[in-house]
Amino acid sequence: MPIFHAIVLGVVQGLTEFIPVSSSGHLEAVPWLLGWKDFAGDPRLENTFDVALHLGTLVGCLISLWSDVSRYSKAGVKALTGRGKWTNDAKVSILIIATAVPASLFAVSLESFLLKQGERIGIIATCLIIFGVALWQVDKRAPAKRVVTDLSFRHTLGLGLGQCLALLPGASRSGVAITTARSLGYERTGAVRLAFLMGLPIIAGAALFRSVGVVADGMPPDVWPALLIGAVASGVTGWLALRTMLNWVHSRSYLGFALYRILFATVLLGALTAQ
Repeated sequence: MPIFHAIVLGVVQGLTEFIPVSSSGHLEAVPWLLGWKDFAGDPRLENTFDVALHLGTLVGCLISLWSDVSRYSKAGVKALTGRGKWTNDAKVSILIIATAVPASLFAVSLESFLLKQGERIGIIATCLIIFGVALWQVDKRAPAKRVVTDLSFRHTLGLGLGQCLALLPGASRSGVAITTARSLGYERTGAVRLAFLMGLPIIAGAALFRSVGVVADGMPPDVWPALLIGAVASGVTGWLALRTMLNWVHSRSYLGFALYRILFATVLLGALTAQ
């Protein structure tokens, strides 16, 4: 795999994992548009590279949200081990992890089907448009009265089921999570922060799940430079994208992201038609 391709895909993964434009859609569409065949005939390389990119974005996210991660995880561990009370922070830590359960079960049970859907550019383009417009409209009309510490069991179920929709290529995990949180009444910054915290167990779980295949199949030869550079690019750009989003929502709407998604979908549909 060329180092340049690893850098580009690492940047794409890092940016689109946290900016609500769909990382899965872009990672499928960008190589398709550019005619890259880096993984053709070698599923081991694709699996290994996917793990590296997810680990990169996981590190970037942990660094950006370390104060929140430390706060909630410490409270949760103390409560579970009996060294502390079941405070609201402890409850939030458990509920955030619980939001990953529905999507994780759904993804594992339907993995082969979902992977096939990711290869369909038309589905990616359609989801880019539908979920992009939904994010913009829900954010514009939703009330803003709740913060992360208001997370409840009912909201956890809604957010967890919402993340099942995010498994559709082109939907965007962060975008669907933000849309769901806003529809439940979480204020804009709280919805974004909650969406990113929810992403931690999802990203970690995806990397762990893919790692099983890497261990079983063995490490492809001569891929370490591409893996390391791709992971670094993913981590740095993921950190940047996350910080940008947290600042963005203070004063701007999601219209720009919706328009970008529509434009990108139009390009994909145009290229698909021209084939």
